[in-house]
Amino acid sequence: MSITGTKIGIIGGSIAGCAAAAALSRAGCDVAVFERSSKGLRDRGSGIAIPGPLRATLMDKAYLPKGFPTCEMTQRFWMFPDGTRDGRNLWTQPTPAFANNWGNLWSALRRLVPDEIYHKAKQFSRFEQHTDGVEVSFTDGTTSHVDLLVGADGYNSRVRMAMHPKAAPEYAGYILWRGNFHESVVKNRDLIEKIDTDGAWLTMPFPGGHGVLYMIPNFDGTNTTGGRRVNWAIYGLCPKALRLNGVETVAPGAVTEDVFAELQDLLATHFPPSSRDLVAHSKRQDISIQPIYDCVVESYVTDRVLLIGDAGTIPRPHTASGATKALEDAVALETIATDAKDIPDLLERYNAERCAVAQTLSGIGRRIGQAQVLNTPNWAAMKPVDFEAWIKQTLSGEKLYLYGNDG
Repeated sequence: MSITGTKIGIIGGSIAGCAAAAALSRAGCDVAVFERSSKGLRDRGSGIAIPGPLRATLMDKAYLPKGFPTCEMTQRFWMFPDGTRDGRNLWTQPTPAFANNWGNLWSALRRLVPDEIYHKAKQFSRFEQHTDGVEVSFTDGTTSHVDLLVGADGYNSRVRMAMHPKAAPEYAGYILWRGNFHESVVKNRDLIEKIDTDGAWLTMPFPGGHGVLYMIPNFDGTNTTGGRRVNWAIYGLCPKALRLNGVETVAPGAVTEDVFAELQDLLATHFPPSSRDLVAHSKRQDISIQPIYDCVVESYVTDRVLLIGDAGTIPRPHTASGATKALEDAVALETIATDAKDIPDLLERYNAERCAVAQTLSGIGRRIGQAQVLNTPNWAAMKPVDFEAWIKQTLSGEKLYLYGNDG
C-alpha cells in the first residue's frame, strides 16, 4: 500500500505551500494549491536566513537550483554607540548562515509547481472532514473534495484556527520594523565594505530592543558587490502612534508620518551613525511593521488535515527559522510520504517528527525575545565572556544554527 494517487489540497501558495506541493507531488500524490492572492508573491523582498546544511540539502534534492544565489554570513558584530561613527564592537559571535531574498526563494519553489495546479484568488473559508475525505469551501462559493488537506496558510492560518480554536496567537508585547533597498543608492560604502570584508552581519543593541543589518541578493539573483540589497530589521516596543490590527502586518505604504517619526527618533538615539545612516536610505513607503506573536499547538494533524510551516507553529523571527522550519517540514514530508502505507501512517509519522521540533523552536524564540527585547541587559557593560554566558543561558541547552551550531 502507498499514498500514490491521493488527492491533496494545499491552502496557501507561499513558501510552505509550494514546498509542500513539490514534496507531495514527488511522492505520487495528486496535488492542488489554493492561494488567496490574485498576484504573484515575488515582490516580498525581506531578508531571511537558512543554515548551510539545509541549503545544501535543498539543492541536492532539487527544491532549489544548483548555485541558488545567497549571501554567506560567518560572524555577527554587536555594535554599540560610543561616540565613534561605527560604534564599539561588544562581541564577535560566530553565526554561520546564508542570507536569502524572500522573493527569490519563493520564486524558485513556485517554479516547481505547475500553473495548472496553482489556483490564484482562492480564499479559504472552511473545511469539513468526512470518512471519505475533506470538503473544502472557498469564499467565492466553490468547493473542492480532497483526501487530505494541508494547511500552509501562514502566520494567521485559518486552517489552524479551525483545527485548534483555543490556540489563538498571543501578542508578545513588541514589534519588528522591516526594510530593504538596493545598495546602489548608498554613496558612503564604508560600512558595507566592512561587512563584505569580514563576512559579517550587524546587531545594534539598545535598551528595549535591537536592530540587525545584512546583505541579501537582489530580485534578479545578483549576490555580488554593487548589485545586492541592504536588508535591516529592528525589534522594539510598539510605536505610540500605531494601533495594531491583530496579527496583521502594517504593509509598505501604510506606515504613517507620525509612526515613521518614532523610528527616526529611535535611530538617532540608539544607533551608531554609520548603521543609522544606512537604515535611513529606506523610504517611509517601503517600510513595514510586523507585530510579534506566538502560537503553539499540541498537534499538527487531525484525521485528514495536517499543518506545515507557520500555519503549524509561529516561531519568533529571532530564530531566523520561519522559512527554515517550513522547508524542513517539506523535506520531512516528502521522505515520509514516499513510503507511507496510508494517510493515517503519514499523519502519525509527520506529527511525531515535526510538531515537537516546532514547540522547542517556539520556546527558544520566546527566551530570545525576553533576553534581547523585553529584559535587555546593560549592553555597555557586556564583555565577550558575559555574552557567551548570556547566550548559553538563553538557549537553555538547545541548539540554534544562528548561534554557532547546526541546531
